[in-house]
Amino acid sequence: MRNSDGFSWPETILALSITFIIASTLLPLLNNMNVKLEEKKRKYYSSLVMHEAAKMYISENTQSGSRQIEMITYTFQVDNEKICVHYEGMREERENCVTISYEELLMRKDIP
Repeated sequence: MRNSDGFSWPETILALSITFIIASTLLPLLNNMNVKLEEKKRKYYSSLVMHEAAKMYISENTQSGSRQIEMITYTFQVDNEKICVHYEGMREERENCVTISYEELLMRKDIP
């Protein structure tokens, strides 16, 4: 298919078309992977804030507050039954909650 002058016009168009089709199928996949990674990272940060909230609740009896990590505000609320952290997800507002009892928190008071 190659002559002494190089590739023909139809061969070049075919190669570019195949390359474009492959790229156009991979870009949405990569974007979706980035969104999922960011969601998991934000959920991880909300767990860190939840841990800090539990420590503050035990030591200072702080029942609400907020932390900002990487330009995202994580607000926490502690009541007698659960600790909840609210934050902005990639697509919507998210909430990460865990049910607790005060006795569990006191037993874990030695956790750094």
